[in-house]
Amino acid sequence: MTFIDIVLLAASNLWRRKMRTILTVLGVIIGTACIVIMVALGLGNLEQFNQSIMQSTDLTRIEISPMGSGENAKLTDAKLNQIRAIPGVKNASGLMSIPSYIVMGKYKADTYIYAVDPQTMDFKFMEGNVFSDSPNVELIVGANARQYFQDPNASGGMMGGVMMAGGYAVAVADDGEYQEPAGPDVDWVGTNVKYYPGSGYLIENPDPSTPDQPAPKEYRGKITGILKQSDSQESYNIYMSIPAANMLIRENRKLMDQAGIKEGQYSQGYVNAVDVDAVEDILKAVKEMGFQAYSPTEWITQMQEEQARQQSQLIAIGLISLLVSAIGIANTMLASILERAREIGVMKVIGLSIRKINLMFLVEAAMIGLIGGLIGLGVSYIFGAAANFGGSEISFLGMYFQNGVQLSIPWWLSLGAIAIAVGVGIVSGIYPAWKATKMSPLEAIRSSS
Repeated sequence: MTFIDIVLLAASNLWRRKMRTILTVLGVIIGTACIVIMVALGLGNLEQFNQSIMQSTDLTRIEISPMGSGENAKLTDAKLNQIRAIPGVKNASGLMSIPSYIVMGKYKADTYIYAVDPQTMDFKFMEGNVFSDSPNVELIVGANARQYFQDPNASGGMMGGVMMAGGYAVAVADDGEYQEPAGPDVDWVGTNVKYYPGSGYLIENPDPSTPDQPAPKEYRGKITGILKQSDSQESYNIYMSIPAANMLIRENRKLMDQAGIKEGQYSQGYVNAVDVDAVEDILKAVKEMGFQAYSPTEWITQMQEEQARQQSQLIAIGLISLLVSAIGIANTMLASILERAREIGVMKVIGLSIRKINLMFLVEAAMIGLIGGLIGLGVSYIFGAAANFGGSEISFLGMYFQNGVQLSIPWWLSLGAIAIAVGVGIVSGIYPAWKATKMSPLEAIRSSS
């Protein structure tokens, strides 16, 4: 008897007991579909997470900030030069945060200006371009930062302009209802502005009890570019060049001293690595210098570890389903052996080898696993096609999906699911096949007569 004959005989035996075979295969279908869908959910969640990270985060950027109050803890140009000498550093720059009052015609903004080196920033412009590396007051305005410019005399305007919450703007109308961020309808690029370092409220409402309070100088400047709309912090900020910021500090030294702002000292800094692989070593070196250092790769690693734990839990759920189907296959095969005891005895009497009898039952079990695996995989693809239509944000089985539930079924998962289903069938058939080979031919024939 050839292997083809064994396969045909196994298929014939399964077909003779169609209802039992169908019910057993159904268990494998459910188990296979369950494990594929569980794993595909985890992979889909990971894909959405990675896409979101790549769109909104520069993985080679490291944020640094001073830690402590000593001289060595200050982030200065000298310290930045040391950081630039670290292997793997592409460039590094400090960031100054300066309270500022900007007047653009009838529109006014009382906010903070961030002085940066544009070479270290991944600016993406909606219109216009970067400021020049000069001491002139030239501003880059984030798309969402345009809402900071308000007409204080407008009726029904914002109450108190824009309230800052963690660096992000929350626009609240007089009636307390949320309003989408919106700035004045003007031609922004090239617009001239009046700029004052310091608090706009104190400039507009000087305290008469402190007549010696230094008044800020007035500067004429312009807006050179508008950044693209995004959810990143840059879209909510307004920027100027570091040379311009140093000029403002020198010419308004008393006012800046009161605010704790010094020329050549930075409240924060950015370091860009040549590639992602260099980030970890740079983080370690910067921390050894006494600075706080943060990279998105740190929390991305934590998120990936959490997702791996979730994936393990989902796989465990699927494996439980396959275990149930394995018990069903074993039960079906044992029942088949009892019913076919006479047939097994006859095969032994006519000289069919133990190995081929064993193989016949293993092939039957494997065929149940294969059929159930293929149909279960098809069910998974249908379910995935129905689920992958996008949608709103949703939390499902402990996972957050930004654009609706998404399933990802790569080729290796498809092949792996079928292999597991066949493997479960074979393993489930080992004991029944062994039991069949141990039956006495005469007792098998006698018990069935």
